[in-house]
Amino acid sequence: MPQRHGAAISFCFLLLVIGLTCPSCGDGRDAKQPAEADASAKKPEPGPLRLDGYTIRGFLFAYYLIPSGLSREELIAAAPALHDREPKAQLILVDDRSQLAAYINYAQESSRGNREAPFPQEWADRHVIANVQKYMSGKWMLCESYGYVEIAELK
Repeated sequence: MPQRHGAAISFCFLLLVIGLTCPSCGDGRDAKQPAEADASAKKPEPGPLRLDGYTIRGFLFAYYLIPSGLSREELIAAAPALHDREPKAQLILVDDRSQLAAYINYAQESSRGNREAPFPQEWADRHVIANVQKYMSGKWMLCESYGYVEIAELK
């Protein structure tokens, strides 16, 4: 059974790499209609898929859906390719989109100084897998979850 799980993760990683390197795979935007969104909850999501993006105070943020269960090594391998897609964006990598709108609302509101904005903590703790952020030194760092625990520097 563990071999199947490893094979499934490897297959998801292969899909991730193909999606990142395929020049004819579209712009990465989700074009599903609302009726199709219910069906997608029952089957695994492909990745990476650009879900949303915005700019606040001159900082660009982009949210990507990635396969769940990526190993640390797979995440380290995938992050530079996503960063190459949007080299000026802070990236937030999630494996579930069910409460992404609430998370984005919190991020935008708190950036505007609203300390009362509700934070979907349980969802964020489970589904915000990693983030790529630019440090004041100019280096780009892949960090765990939505915080600052460093995983790897992007080259």
